[in-house]
Amino acid sequence: MKTKVFVASLLALAVIAPAANAMTVQNLDKTAYKLMLTPTDGKAVEVDVKANAKADVDCAKGCTISFDGKTQTFDGKAALVKIKDGAFAIN
Repeated sequence: MKTKVFVASLLALAVIAPAANAMTVQNLDKTAYKLMLTPTDGKAVEVDVKANAKADVDCAKGCTISFDGKTQTFDGKAALVKIKDGAFAIN
């Protein structure tokens, strides 16, 4: 019985841990965007953010996000980035 509880605890931690390092990009526009996300120590990836939607991205060690000719660099501390009127709206 203790083994089942231990395994269940490990699975719960595995699901929760990645979300703690995620940064959310919230698109407040009625237009979908393709973002180019480049982690500080990684390879660039394309991220689709639908209109009026959110996307979680891995920016735990910092990253650069580009879209529509705009580029912004974020440290690993940013938790939420908004896109409003075709630009970054940082709180």
